[in-house]
Parts: sequence; C-alpha cells; structure tokens
Amino acid sequence: MLFGYNQSNISYLGFPKNVISLDNKVSSFEDILDILISLSKINLSINSKITCLDINEILFSKDFIESPNYIDEEEGRISQMINELNSIIIKNDIRIVFYFGKNYFLGSQIESVKKETISIIEIVSSVMNTIGINYPSIFIRIGSAYGNSKKTMADFCNSLSLLRPETVKLLSVMNDDKPSLFSVTDLLGGVYYNTGIPICFRTLAHQFNDGSLSLREAMFLSASTWKQENKPFIIHSESSDLDINGISLSPIPSNKITRRIPTFGLNCDIIIDSPEKEICYQNYIVSQRGLPPTVINKISKK
Repeated sequence: MLFGYNQSNISYLGFPKNVISLDNKVSSFEDILDILISLSKINLSINSKITCLDINEILFSKDFIESPNYIDEEEGRISQMINELNSIIIKNDIRIVFYFGKNYFLGSQIESVKKETISIIEIVSSVMNTIGINYPSIFIRIGSAYGNSKKTMADFCNSLSLLRPETVKLLSVMNDDKPSLFSVTDLLGGVYYNTGIPICFRTLAHQFNDGSLSLREAMFLSASTWKQENKPFIIHSESSDLDINGISLSPIPSNKITRRIPTFGLNCDIIIDSPEKEICYQNYIVSQRGLPPTVINKISKK
C-alpha cells in the first residue's frame, strides 16, 4: 500500500556511536549473526525497530570473502543464534537491512570490485534467507557511470545473472548525489523497468541530482517500485551546509536533523544517515513534533 496512516518506523545507519563493545571484524557467518543480534538488542533498547548495517563499517577477512560457502543452519552455535535472532525479529516486528553505500558496485568495470561485491552480497543474502528476510533489504548503488550511464546500468543488470535468484529478490538500488551518476529517473528506466528491482530513495542525494523531479515526485516514484506487501525504505539526511533559506549546499550529511522528515503521507520506514548515528536518531525522536517542515528544493535547471 502506497499510502498509510501508520507512523513510520525510524532508525539510523551503521554501528551506534556510543557503543564500543561491538566487534566489526567478520570472518564467519557466526560473526555476522552476533553483530545482528547485538545491534538489534541495542536498537530495541532505544525504541528502534530497524537494524541497518553499513557494510563499509564491517571488516571482512579475505579468506571469508573468497570462500564463504553457505551458512550451516544445523551447526550447534549457528542454530542457537538463528533461533535467537528469529525470536527477536518476530517478537518485536523489526526489520533488518544492509547498506552498500560505497566501494561495492555491481556495475563496476573493475572486475576485482565486482567480484568482491558479488561475494559479500551473497554472504549477506545467505544470512538473510536463513533468518527468513524476504523483502528488499540489500541497498546498493550502481557505481561510476564511466561517461556512459546507460551502458553502466546495462552492465549492472547483466551482473544480476551472477547472483542467485533469491539474492536478486533482496536487492534495492539507491539514487546518487552527482548529476553524472544515477537519479531516480535514471534508475526507473534503466534498472526497475528491466529487472523489477525497487528504488530505495535518498532524500539528500536527490537534492543534487533530481532527474527533473521534485522531491515529492521522486519519493512517490521510488515508493511505487516496491511491491504492495513490501514497505518502502527512505534514507534521510540533512545537508551539513545550508544557505539562509535552508537550501542544501553540500551532499555531506549533517550531524543533526533540524526539520521534520517529509513522507507526504507515504507508508514507509525511514533510516537517518548522520555521522552522529543513534544520537541524531534519538534527538530527532524527542524533538520531531516541534520541528519546522523541510524546505522543498525547486527543480534545478540543467
């Protein structure tokens, strides 16, 4: 359902800033499950029902990337961790997602980058399928356009054949903040219409690469690419540099959210991207009702 009166769930991107006990080194599926369990518990303690891991904050061992095999659900410790995580998910109705914001691209012309991206996506997919996650929950970007955005999107689509079908079903593509890269308009025609992969909308990125769409139009189009049973995600940031009218001058996320996050009535969940992570999220939850509305950028002139 595109519209809904349910309040959006809100969370933040990455490892919490004020928790130093989490180990970000991963050399096994057990390590990933341990991170998901720990982070989900931390987030529930601050009333967040979304766990969003930034893949670039995780240090994967080379051996694990090169030969991960597949998760052994019957192994004693693994089985216990899967049951614990499933219990947390079902009891608290939480959502788990992975964010591939940079460095890993399926549309890359650099074979080593593409190969490593495929390996890590398959590792994540193996975990998600094991714990019963079947909605788009692996957020990725296309990669550099190399001066030919249509070819790069075609390469991205062709690379999907290198992934398992159950992995492709978990993917969602994100719009970029540079006009030379991929706007919602680009992704709609170049990826969604060809593959059915939905668009996870980044509000701040859109302000620097709008594809001739208003914020509202782009958000609605992105949400419309999600199947009815799958609630869309929006990744929201404010710019670290604003003019006197509140217009964004930099695509770098701010430490705080000073205006209400716009949803235009869409039934969606929101992930805040901020260097201050859970601190930014908690401050927003406390202050959101008293904040002014977000300034909506006019469509830029190309």
